[in-house]
Amino acid sequence: MSGKIGEDQAVAAMKAGAMDYLMKDNLPRLIPTVERALREAAERRLRHRAEQAILQGKIEWEAVFDAVSDLILVTDANGTITRCNRRVIDAFQADYPDIIGRNISDLFYGEIGHDEDVFIGEGRQNAGMEDLRFPTLQAWFTVTSCPMNNTDRESQGMVHIVKDVTRRKRMEEEKRVSDRELLTLYAVAFRLNSVRDSKEILGNVLFQIHNMLQIDFSSIHLLDHGTLRLQASLGFSEHFEPAIKKLLNFAPWVSEVLAGKPFKAKAMASKELPQEVIEAAREIGIHAWCAVPLKIGQEVVGVLMVAHKSEKNFTDREVFLLTSIGSQLAVLIENHMLYDEMKEKAAELQRSRKALRENLHEVKLANIELDRLNRAKNSFIGMASHELKTPITSVLGGVEFLLRYSGLQLTEEQLDIFSSVHEGVLQLKKLVEDLLSISRIEAKGIVLQKHPHDLISISREVYETFSLPLSKRQIHVQILGDNRPVPVDERFAKLVIRNLMENAIKFTPDGGELIILGRCVDREDVLADAAQIKEFYPAFPSGLPAVARFYRLDVCDNGIGVPAEERLRIFEKFYGVGDIAYHSSGKTEFMSKGSGLGLSIVKGIMDAHNGLVWVTEGPSGRGSLFALLFPLDLPAEEAAGAPRQPAGNSAAAGQH
Repeated sequence: MSGKIGEDQAVAAMKAGAMDYLMKDNLPRLIPTVERALREAAERRLRHRAEQAILQGKIEWEAVFDAVSDLILVTDANGTITRCNRRVIDAFQADYPDIIGRNISDLFYGEIGHDEDVFIGEGRQNAGMEDLRFPTLQAWFTVTSCPMNNTDRESQGMVHIVKDVTRRKRMEEEKRVSDRELLTLYAVAFRLNSVRDSKEILGNVLFQIHNMLQIDFSSIHLLDHGTLRLQASLGFSEHFEPAIKKLLNFAPWVSEVLAGKPFKAKAMASKELPQEVIEAAREIGIHAWCAVPLKIGQEVVGVLMVAHKSEKNFTDREVFLLTSIGSQLAVLIENHMLYDEMKEKAAELQRSRKALRENLHEVKLANIELDRLNRAKNSFIGMASHELKTPITSVLGGVEFLLRYSGLQLTEEQLDIFSSVHEGVLQLKKLVEDLLSISRIEAKGIVLQKHPHDLISISREVYETFSLPLSKRQIHVQILGDNRPVPVDERFAKLVIRNLMENAIKFTPDGGELIILGRCVDREDVLADAAQIKEFYPAFPSGLPAVARFYRLDVCDNGIGVPAEERLRIFEKFYGVGDIAYHSSGKTEFMSKGSGLGLSIVKGIMDAHNGLVWVTEGPSGRGSLFALLFPLDLPAEEAAGAPRQPAGNSAAAGQH
């Protein structure tokens, strides 16, 4: 700001950086001038920040550009490299100025030239699917080229992305090798179950090995009385095969292979093979060779030898594969040996089957005869029982008349004789009735007449028949429980209760106790005792009547009990617990035994009622508890008129 400044001084000040100048006589221009200066200063700051942001973005982009693992090159329309990332510098081991300005094809192909330019020109795009190798780089690559356009869609050159695919290439090659190896193993394993001639199979296997593993020569030797003898070969000349036909175990490598270790060599040597074998091998061009054991478990049965014309030695991987093939071949050889043995066994089996058919026919005839005899036995028992009932009834009636109603004056000796006869006839009548009952049960001839009956009242009636003999035994009897009517056949229900009560009295010592308890139980209560019931009905609860309620009658004593190992067998016919010396015809004497039919009859009657019967230890740990289970409702199959089946299926049931 001046009042005397001249134009020369003003221009010099402007050149030095002044934004404007003012004359003192024109001060109103001061405010607009300051405002403009502030505005331009703000614009300069904005422009500076924008330039800094652009610079930062360029730095970041270049960092990303250099961090990419692929080779990225930018070329102009003529293929001249204008830019590249750090990966290109590292790959060619050059400086950045050495790369810029070179032709991209010359960079990758060098002076040898190339048949086809893979770096596509303007207007085309390479999909990068072809794997390439360049003379100046030791790797496999794919090239993707894209045009680079400006905002007006005008081409400015190309961007080339060169991707290193060496790892993928190696994996693909590894997969091809693995597939070939697996296919070879499969081809060998596929023939394990073949029934063709063994030599034909071995020759076929060698052909597969040659075809898939690129082997020129191979042979298989098997041990025969300690000597390796040639069984199959492929690729050998007519001079070499006779030379190697028999391998003696004189060479160290043979002993190693027979011990289970593979052996490989890069050339023929006199210390490893006989001289005639070496000369014959040289004629056909054998160089590297390998021998692996044919091993089943720890047993070696032979040797597989392979060789090729190349001087390259067999790798450990190839040896491992050949060892696996050798194991498969050993199994194949073993299978054929077993097959020959199997044919001999099959012939022997055919003879045995013929003899077995003859024996089965004889057994069938014997079973038919046994069935006939069993039916005849049952028929005889039923007939004899029926025929005996009439004279027994007559004798019993006559004796009772003489004893009670004749009015004869009998001496004491005569009275004892008549009483003894009366007792014997009663026992004989009981035995005949038991035999008749068991014959009907076996013949499935029981016809039930079911009506609602009070089992507690029936139990008391049965007890009355034992009251006189029980007065001599001093056994306390309790009969209690639910008086609900149960659908049963009264005659057979009395027989079941009488047999169980008589059984309990016989095996309870004087002063003992007998309890008969009846109660209603739900289906869930029955299923809760499955562990006990399944011992007698293994298929339980299969066969259990489809009803919701049951009546359970327990006959419990504190006598000698039934051993656990005999609980199933006591329901068999004529089976008795303990020593046969205790057998007697008495009904109530301690440890006396009857015919052994009582419990078998109980089981048969309960099956006919579609019920269950089982025995366990008494509640106090002493004596026995016989449980009877009657369905309270009519099962659906009975209501429909279907034939009844016994509840469950057990070994004991099958013997009644």
